[in-house]
Amino acid sequence: MVVRSLLACLALVWLSACGPEAGGPWFPLREGLQQRYGVTMKRGDATTREVWTETVGAPGSWHDETVWPRRHSAGVSFWLQDTAQGLRRVAVQADIDEAPVDDAQPVWVLRRPYVVGTEWRNLTVPYVLRRENEYPNDLRLTHQLWMQWRIAAVDDSVDVAAGHFSPCLRVEGEGKLRLYVDPVKGFQDVPIMGAEWYCQGHGLVKWWRRERISSGFFTGGEVSAELL
Repeated sequence: MVVRSLLACLALVWLSACGPEAGGPWFPLREGLQQRYGVTMKRGDATTREVWTETVGAPGSWHDETVWPRRHSAGVSFWLQDTAQGLRRVAVQADIDEAPVDDAQPVWVLRRPYVVGTEWRNLTVPYVLRRENEYPNDLRLTHQLWMQWRIAAVDDSVDVAAGHFSPCLRVEGEGKLRLYVDPVKGFQDVPIMGAEWYCQGHGLVKWWRRERISSGFFTGGEVSAELL
C-alpha cells in the first residue's frame, strides 16, 4: 500500500511515538463515518464501473481488545484494531456470519512508524487476473501471494473526485504470482503492483492494483478507486 503523511519532523516523531496524530488520524475509526468510492475495473478490453460504500460501525471487543468494524456495501465487515505497531485487520465478518472470523494472521493496513521506509508484507489474492477457459475463472478464488509494502512518501497530495487532499501517506506494494502461462512460455512470475494513499483526517482516498499479463491462458488488467 502507499501512504502519505506529515508536514514536519516534529509531527513525524510524534507519530512514530504512537501519540495522537496532529491534524487527525491517517485512518479514522469513528462510528458513523461513511465513505463512497468510485471503482473502475479494466480487464482485457472490458471496462466496468461501480460504487462501493464503506461505513464504520460501533466498536466491539476482540480477545479483550477494542476493534472497529468497517462494513463494505458488498456485505462484509472488516474488523480493525489500532495498536502500537500500527493499524491492522484482525477479523472478517460476512452478513451471514454470526460472529467475526479471525484472520489466520494479522493483515496490516499501515505499520508504524509512519515514516518513509517502513515496510511490511501481507498475504493477499489477485484482484483482476482471470482464467480464459477454466472454472472458477477468477484467480482470487484459488491463488494467494505475498505483497511487500513500503511507505514511499509522507507528504504527498492527491486530487480525486472528492477534492484535493494533503498531507497524505503513499504506500507502494509489489509481489509476484507464479503461473503456468502456456505450453510455450511455461511458468512465469506475473508482477502484481499496487499503491494506496491515506490522507490525514480522511483515511483511504485513492488506490490502484495492476495485474498485467501479456498472453496465455489468462486475462489481466487493473482496478482503481477514488473517494467520491
